[in-house]
Amino acid sequence: MGLKSFVVMFRQSASSAEVDKYVSEVEQQGGIIQQRYNADFLRGFAARMPEEYAEKLEASVQGGKHDSIETIEPNQEISVK
Repeated sequence: MGLKSFVVMFRQSASSAEVDKYVSEVEQQGGIIQQRYNADFLRGFAARMPEEYAEKLEASVQGGKHDSIETIEPNQEISVK
């Protein structure tokens, strides 16, 4: 089971406890938290996690249905020219 890198962003209304819950869940699934984002305007984390788990989270987010998570997408490098 390979790990892939994803970024999980939370709604501004999400509490720290909700973010911590998903951090723990990722770790329980064998994932590794690479970075946490705790600014008022940016709440979430980057993690290497099993692709199957990421797909499950992504399915729960589609259509804006998730109460806490706003987006989950593959982590990728961005450059500005």
